[in-house]
Amino acid sequence: MPQLMTTRTATGQSTQADTREATSEAFATALAALGGPPDWCLVFAGPDRDLSVIDEVLHEEAPRALVQGCHTAGEFTERGLSHGAVALMLLSSDELLIGGVTASGARADPLGVAQALAAPWEDLSSRAGARGLGAATSVLLVDGLAGGGDRIVKEYQGLTRVFQQIVGGAAGDEGRFHTTGVLGPGGVTADGASVTQVFGKQPWGAGAAHGLEPASKQLTVTKAKGSRLMEIDGKPAFEAYVAHAASKGITLTEENRGRYLIGNEIGVFVLDTLHHARAPVGVEPDGSLKLVADISEGARICILDGRPDAMVEACSQAARQARSSLKGRRAAGVLVFDCVCRGMILGAVGFEREIDAVRRVFPGTPVLGFLTYGEIARFGGRLDGWHNTTSVVAAIPA
Repeated sequence: MPQLMTTRTATGQSTQADTREATSEAFATALAALGGPPDWCLVFAGPDRDLSVIDEVLHEEAPRALVQGCHTAGEFTERGLSHGAVALMLLSSDELLIGGVTASGARADPLGVAQALAAPWEDLSSRAGARGLGAATSVLLVDGLAGGGDRIVKEYQGLTRVFQQIVGGAAGDEGRFHTTGVLGPGGVTADGASVTQVFGKQPWGAGAAHGLEPASKQLTVTKAKGSRLMEIDGKPAFEAYVAHAASKGITLTEENRGRYLIGNEIGVFVLDTLHHARAPVGVEPDGSLKLVADISEGARICILDGRPDAMVEACSQAARQARSSLKGRRAAGVLVFDCVCRGMILGAVGFEREIDAVRRVFPGTPVLGFLTYGEIARFGGRLDGWHNTTSVVAAIPA
C-alpha cells in the first residue's frame, strides 16, 4: 500500500528576554509537537529582536529548513497575542516542494526586488511540474516602511504565474515607524522582501475581509505621487485629518497624530464601492501624508472607522472563506496577517476575540500570525493584492 503523504505544522512562542534563548524555547516547543525535523520555519518577532540571531539559532536547530520571518507590531499563535516575543511555526511535509529568496533595495527599485524574488521561480516550477505539484502559493514578507509594496506584489505575480496565490504582510515595528526587518534565505534586510514559494497538489485556502465603514464624506485625491498623498480636495492632505479629529473633539499633535492616522485609515472607492484601504504612516512638513502603498490622483476616498464587533466578524469571515476554499480538506496550519490598526482599535484584550474567531473556524489547528503594516492577498481572481486594515487568513492543506 502506498504511503499516505502528509503535511504537519506546530507552533511555539516565547517571551524570554534573551533572543537566543527565546528562539530556542519557541523552537523546542514547536518541535516537540511536530515530531520530526521541519522543512520550513516561519518566525515573527518584536522589533527589538535581532533577526540575525534568530536566523542563526534556527539554522543550528534545523539545518535543512528554509527560514523566513520579519519584525512585527505584535505576534501571535493559537495561544494568544504577545508584543516583543518570538513566535514561530514549523512545517514538515513529504508532499510539498519549497524554495525561497531574499532581496534588498525596495525603496529605490521595487521592480528589481520583484525580479530577484521571482528569479528561482522557473526552475522550482519546472521541478514541481515533474512531480505533479501544480498548485502554487507564495508567502511574501516586505519591508513595512519602504513603500512600493503593492508594486512588488503586482510585478512579482506578473513574473511568476498569474493565477498563483500570494499571501503575506509588511513587517512592523510596534508603531514606531522607524525601521522594519525581513528575514529569508540569504539573510536579513531592512529594505527589501523575502518570499517562500510552495508547490503542492492542493491549493491553500485563503480569505480576506476588513469590516470597516466610512467615517467621513467622500473626498477627492487632488495631488499624489506614488505613496505620497499631497492634497485632498485641493488642500494639504493632513488638513482632512485635522478636521476629522476636531469633529470628535480631538486636537492632533506631534505626539498623538501617528496613532490617530493609523487608527483612522484611508478608504478608496472603486465606482461607489469601498474597495480597499491605505495606511498613512507619517506627516511631511508640507502637510502631505506618507502612505505604505501607492494612491492615485483623482481617487475618491474617505476616512475609515471600524466597530469592534464588525472587525471580529470580518476576521471570522476571512477564516470561513479560507476553510471553504480548502474544499473539504483538513487544515494542517493557519497563517493570519492582520493590520496593526485593527490591533490598535480592538486593544490587546479585544484582539484576542479575533484569535478566538480563527480558532473556532479551525479548532485544534496550529495558528501563527502577526500585526502588519500592510496585508498581501492575491487569490481567486482578485486584481488587488495590497491591503490595509484587513484580516488575511491562509489555511495550509494537511
